[in-house]
Amino acid sequence: MSRDPGRPAGTYLAGWLFADLLLVIVLVVLGSEMPAAAPDPHPSPTATTTAAATPGPSRSPSPTPSDTSRPGGLDPVTVSVGLRLDPDALIAGRPSETAELARQVNEEIKRYAGRTAAFVMVFGTVRSGGSVDTGRSDAYATAVARQLPQAAPRFFPPYSEKIIRGYHDSGADIASGTARIELFFLLS
Repeated sequence: MSRDPGRPAGTYLAGWLFADLLLVIVLVVLGSEMPAAAPDPHPSPTATTTAAATPGPSRSPSPTPSDTSRPGGLDPVTVSVGLRLDPDALIAGRPSETAELARQVNEEIKRYAGRTAAFVMVFGTVRSGGSVDTGRSDAYATAVARQLPQAAPRFFPPYSEKIIRGYHDSGADIASGTARIELFFLLS
């Protein structure tokens, strides 16, 4: 796809950002849909009339709320964990940096034992000359995202750009080599 030389590159990036944010909103809306209530497996007896010729209306059992039933979907409370790695080493696929990523990830997710991430966003920051290099930051975030399922296979879903996605983070106060992982869990 060629870019119109008269339009600034930011216009195209804004369109992709809008599309990605729209995807996240759709996932959150779909994840927060409440399922239909299940009928009560033990309905209360229905009232019957004693008239022989005309049967009266019967009450249909209404579901009773249960403390153990919760709606499915994404938990609206997200969790953020941070990593500090050598971005160029991870992008190049150096085994030592991949092992360091696995070590840091497993250390950070210990407190969420028993849960499984349903949707993951990775925000990477790589600085060059004091400013954020968005291309390298995106590559770094994507490299982290691709390694997460291997680092903790029981915690992270299999890699798919629809479920685990990398983005650049251009915050002014974020150090180079920082990867922030935003975790969305399923309601349980």
